[in-house]
Amino acid sequence: MTATAGRSTRGRRPGVDDGESTPVWGATDIVTGEATKIWSGFIEQHITADVAYGVEQYMRATDDEEFARTRGNEIIIDTARFWCSRLEWNPDVDRYEINNVVGPDEYKEHANNNAFTNHMAHWNLLQAMQLIDRLKTNEPAEYQRLDERLDLAALRPEIEERLGKLYLPAPNAEAIIPEDDAYLTLPTIDLKPYLTAGRVGALFDDYNLEQVNHLQVTKQADVILLLFLFERHFSKRVKLKNWQYYEPRTTHDSSLSLLTHTNFAADLGLKRKAYSYYRRARDIDMGTNMNSSDEGIHAASIAGIWSMTVLGFGGVRYLDGRLRIEPNLPDQWRQLSFCLWWHGQKLAVTETNQTLKIRNLTGTRVVEIDHAGASVEIPTHDEVLITR
Repeated sequence: MTATAGRSTRGRRPGVDDGESTPVWGATDIVTGEATKIWSGFIEQHITADVAYGVEQYMRATDDEEFARTRGNEIIIDTARFWCSRLEWNPDVDRYEINNVVGPDEYKEHANNNAFTNHMAHWNLLQAMQLIDRLKTNEPAEYQRLDERLDLAALRPEIEERLGKLYLPAPNAEAIIPEDDAYLTLPTIDLKPYLTAGRVGALFDDYNLEQVNHLQVTKQADVILLLFLFERHFSKRVKLKNWQYYEPRTTHDSSLSLLTHTNFAADLGLKRKAYSYYRRARDIDMGTNMNSSDEGIHAASIAGIWSMTVLGFGGVRYLDGRLRIEPNLPDQWRQLSFCLWWHGQKLAVTETNQTLKIRNLTGTRVVEIDHAGASVEIPTHDEVLITR
């Protein structure tokens, strides 16, 4: 989630921060009258692990061995090497921490131990360690090549030592995961006037970013994004409790927040809420007020609509190397059809509220998916019809 998504451009300095990269300066500060410095481009470092996450998802879904050898393996290992250098040792509590960052919630600058960042860094380190071990055992030539570039022999024990001592914020007694070290201690405000204002950034008519930094206000999915990406790590109770806590505190001042909340609400069975968020996201670029994309294609939001459709309501997940399909169609839809590729095989999926039909179109090998807690095989050039 980038710093520019959904952020007001009032007060930007022409010619200085134009373009696709995160600008250094943003909206005019309502208190000081000066341009607001945007720290995301400097310390929103979870993006390093996010890139590795996307690479790993791609490699697992496609079995693209050439990409793995030429790019993917090195990206996962080199990003883990970054985290080894970034973690900070806290001798008072005998653990590694990650301080002074911006998490996905870009309204919390200079946060310590942002839960999403810490968990993503841990995931990145674990993936790299497991990858190093696999390469050393199964692909010695690839291991040797990367060892010469990245010194894997020295990096492997360094990763293992940090993995065991990296602080991972966990649910408290009320099952709430603290977004960062300070968030749960901050005061709350009534967000309703800003949520119903009908525009992004209404909060900054009354507060500057420094003030918002010290309120329980979240710009976009943060803990909710963590729970969505690592759904197998947390119970449904923890997911529901954190939804109930963070959803009312989220302004959705980034359009990308809507896609995560749609998918997460669909997973929780909150169909009406999921569809409401879906419609809001869809109407950003296909509704009556499309000014958010006046300057060009709103690519991230459009990708989000696809994600909400296929992942949220279609129920598609790539989990630990397995493809899972659990439809969550809204009541307003009679049928959803889409195609996807899995391990080089093209699958045509048709879902209703009563059935799930999957056809193996490529047909060079049997495809295995997970559905309703069971494994289902789709034979070559054949289809499977499941009554739900």
